[in-house]
Amino acid sequence: WEYSSDRTIRTRVQQFLYKSLHGTQKIGEFWRHIPGFETRQNCTTCDITESMDHILIHCTATPTRAIWELAKNTWPHGHRLWPEITIGLILGCGNINTPARDIQPRGVDQPQERIPKGAIRLLQILISESAYLIWVLRCERVIQMCPHTVTEVNNRWHHAINARLTDDKILATKIKWDKKFTRIVKSTWEHVLRKTMDLPDDWITSREVLVG
Repeated sequence: WEYSSDRTIRTRVQQFLYKSLHGTQKIGEFWRHIPGFETRQNCTTCDITESMDHILIHCTATPTRAIWELAKNTWPHGHRLWPEITIGLILGCGNINTPARDIQPRGVDQPQERIPKGAIRLLQILISESAYLIWVLRCERVIQMCPHTVTEVNNRWHHAINARLTDDKILATKIKWDKKFTRIVKSTWEHVLRKTMDLPDDWITSREVLVG
């Protein structure tokens, strides 16, 4: 939990990770012995017992598959450095701060690459925001009976990521006025923004510069 509360991760997402780490959400086997509610233990899409691991990674519902694909395709540092998404990586994403094996290229006798600090921070944001959105959309689908199209999932994900980008720009240019933090923000976002646009030098002060 100490690392899940990393300040890179939003407070609401921290709370979600904390509850997931301690298994406090009412999912899966929680419902098994409650008369009249036993069917709630199963995933409404896959018809197997729900767990947080299933919800966030293995469920075949549209949001789970689409969101991780969006995150992977947005990552600008090459697919070799995109990690295998596991429940352990998600719950411990605040602790991604070294070129550990779980974010290293797969293969034998490959030298470790140093992961830039900005890239690590971006990875923390992509993983934490993606996992939290999957959970939110799962609750809407199961509790509110509200299915989601691929287009809606795409829009919701980009909205979440761009909200983080906007918060960073405001912190760097309006609140902190700190050169070190500004450098961190730039190293977090510049590579991903350059994938889709010719980035102006003053992008960090421009409200129109967004991911996607």
